[in-house]
Amino acid sequence: QAAITPREYVFVVDISGSMHGFPLDTAKALMRQLLGDLKAGDTFNVLLFSGSNRFLSPHSVPATPANINAAIRTIEQMGGSGSTELLPALRRVYAEPKPADLSRTVVVVTDGYVTVESEAFALVRKHLGQANVFAFGIGAAVNRHLMEGLARAGMGEPFIITQPSEAKAQAERFRRLIDSPVLTSVKARFEGLDVYDVEPPVLPDVLAERPVIVFGKWREPREAGVQGGVQPKLLIEGRAASGEYRQVLSVDLRGVDSSTAALRYLWARHRIAAL
Repeated sequence: QAAITPREYVFVVDISGSMHGFPLDTAKALMRQLLGDLKAGDTFNVLLFSGSNRFLSPHSVPATPANINAAIRTIEQMGGSGSTELLPALRRVYAEPKPADLSRTVVVVTDGYVTVESEAFALVRKHLGQANVFAFGIGAAVNRHLMEGLARAGMGEPFIITQPSEAKAQAERFRRLIDSPVLTSVKARFEGLDVYDVEPPVLPDVLAERPVIVFGKWREPREAGVQGGVQPKLLIEGRAASGEYRQVLSVDLRGVDSSTAALRYLWARHRIAAL
């Protein structure tokens, strides 16, 4: 527990016309479960969106029983109306400043009836270093392309809920995944090695239940093992609960042989999936 960085959750909840009835009822059951799972030291906010959007609070608030109950009461009163403007809602979330030592998780709850899938994917991918993004698809006819695409862009997993009875189990699966952020504001850079085509271009938080895997290519240096007299290194930097984190890993180019041939295909699969 001492290794876990401070956590903030922003719930982006679809209350548009297509959510009216069964999908919105399911979303309310999910939100009761998700908000109820927050811990006392967490902060949270809720952004309700349809044709417009609004935060329940000007800024994120502590996850006290009073604040959680107030948010649940407001969500319970919502009906479904208007269009589904997901992109402006996500842009508004990303416009909120994030402290470097805070792990921010954005949770999108929608049936996914939007026409800006590729734009949403690009936005999430661009801001990977600012927020972890997870998507809950709600309803019997949920847009799985959007849910799976958001999860892929955010290096997370999609959560699909087709009936209210599934909300508790999926919320528990989500809680286990995001429960322990151990490194935020993560950066990886190479020294002494000409590296290019790195995937992903921006790194998300390291969660205890989710490794961050980086793929890239490198050019053979003129001198075997050393480029310009510098031993190749990979530097990992970020913020942990205890403060600044830095790790230096030496890169031994002599270990490159036929046993690493699979890596080029893994890189290609990752790039194709992103495209």
